[in-house]
Amino acid sequence: MDAPLDVFRSTNSILWGSTVVAGATALLSFFRLRWAIPGFFIWVAAADVLKRLLFLGSEATPTQAEYFWILALPDLVLAAAIGGIVLTAIRARSLAWRWTTLDSLVAAYLLWSFLEVFNPTFSLTVRLAGFKSSGIYVLVYFLVRAADAQEKGWFKRLLPVLIGSGLVAAVYALYQSAVGFQEFEMEWLESGLTMLGGQGGELGRTINWFGIARPFSIFASHEQLGWYLSFVVLLMLAVRVQGRWSWGVLFVLVLAIARTLSRSSWVFLGASLLFLGIGGLIAARKRLVRNGAAALVLMLVCLGLWSYLERRTNEQPATAEDSQANPFVQRASTLGTYEWRIYSFQQLIRDPSWRRPFGNGIGSMWVAWRLGAPGTLNREERVLSHVGTVDLIYELGVVGLLSFLAIIAYLAWLVWRVLKHPLESERVELLVVATASVLGLVAANSTVTTVLMFRPIASPFWLSLGIAGCVLAARERPTSSLGTEAT
Repeated sequence: MDAPLDVFRSTNSILWGSTVVAGATALLSFFRLRWAIPGFFIWVAAADVLKRLLFLGSEATPTQAEYFWILALPDLVLAAAIGGIVLTAIRARSLAWRWTTLDSLVAAYLLWSFLEVFNPTFSLTVRLAGFKSSGIYVLVYFLVRAADAQEKGWFKRLLPVLIGSGLVAAVYALYQSAVGFQEFEMEWLESGLTMLGGQGGELGRTINWFGIARPFSIFASHEQLGWYLSFVVLLMLAVRVQGRWSWGVLFVLVLAIARTLSRSSWVFLGASLLFLGIGGLIAARKRLVRNGAAALVLMLVCLGLWSYLERRTNEQPATAEDSQANPFVQRASTLGTYEWRIYSFQQLIRDPSWRRPFGNGIGSMWVAWRLGAPGTLNREERVLSHVGTVDLIYELGVVGLLSFLAIIAYLAWLVWRVLKHPLESERVELLVVATASVLGLVAANSTVTTVLMFRPIASPFWLSLGIAGCVLAARERPTSSLGTEAT
C-alpha cells in the first residue's frame, strides 16, 4: 500500500508532468486508434530518459514507486489502445480485420505466456513482473493489425516518429561518447535502481571497461540503444532512401550503433541485412539489395572509423601489434562474456529443470534473479542464461518454445511463397524488411544475447511481425494495407 502513496505524495514535477502527458496520450489512443502506435513508440523512446530526469535537481533520491511508475507509462498507452480495440470489437460484434493463421499462432503464444503466470515454481510477483516485461508487448502485433484495418497510411505516420526518436538518441549517444555522462545520469547509475551502475563515482564494467564508456543515450542501456537504432535503420530501408538528407540520417544512426559497442546489436543488424539481401534477391528488388549492402558497408566503415579515432585519441601507434591497446578494439574483442553463452547451453543440456515441458514460469530467469527471489540460489553464483532461446525454454517450457518457433517457421514459409509472385513495389519491400528484422532478431537472440524482455527491443520486434502479417493478409482482400492499392 505504501508504493501508491509514494506516487501520490510525490512533489517531483517530472513525474507529474509525465503522468499528465501519458494520460492524455492514453485517452487519444483509446478514442483515436490512428494515433495509438505513434503515441506508444514516443513513450517507448521517452520512458527511460524520463526516469533519469527524476534525479535532475532533486534533493532526495526518487523512490522505487516513482521510478517504476514512470517506466509503466508506455504500458498505460498500450493498454488504452488495446482497450479501445476490444470495445470497438464488442460493439461491432466482430474484429476489424480478417483473422489469419499467423494471427492464431501469435494469439496462442500470447495465451501460453499468460498461462505461465499461474506456474507455481516462483512467486506471483516474479511471474507478474515477467509478463509485464515481455509478455504484454505481443499485443503490439494485434495493435498493428487493428490500426492497419482502420487506416491504410498508419505506417507513414509512424516512420517519422521512429526516425526522429532514433536520430535524437543517436546524436545524444555521440554527445555522451565525446563529453561523458551528466550529473543526474551518474546519480541514476549510483542509485541502485539499475543493474548498470557502480559506486563512489566509478562506473560498472558493463558501462565502462578498458577506459572506454558505452553510451546509453535516452535508453536503459547501450544494448537497448543499439538494437532500437538498428530497427530504425532497417525500417528506413523499407522506404526509398535517397538524397543527402536520408543518407546523412542513416550515417548518424549507424555511427551511433557502432559506438555503442553492443556486439549483439551488431550481430542483429548484420544478420537482418543478410536476410534482407536474400529476400531482395528472391523478390528481384535490386534497389533494396543495393541499399542493404550500402548499409552493411557503412556499418563496417563506422566500426573502422571509431577504431581509428580511439587509437588517435589515446595516442597509440598505428601498428597491428598495438591494436590490443586500442580501447575500442579491446572492448569489442573481449571474449569473456561469451563464456556465459556456453554456460547457458551447457546448463540446458545438463539440468532437466531447465527444459521442463511447461517451464518454470514467465520471468523465472532474469526477473527472478533481479528480485532476489527464493529459488534463484546465490545472486553471484547462479548461472544466468545469456541466450534468448534458452530463456524461452526455461521460462515457458518446451511448449512455449514450439509455439514461438511455429510463428517464425510459418512466417518464413509464407513469405517464401509470396516473394516468388509479383507484388507492388512498396509492399514487397516492407515485407522483406519486416521479415528480415524478425529473422535477424531470432538469429541473434538464439546465439549471443537475450533481448525480448526489453521494451525498446520487444516492441519493434512485434511491430515488424505485425507489418509482415498485414502485408501478407492484404494479398487476400481487395484493398491492400500500409497505404497502397491492391493490384
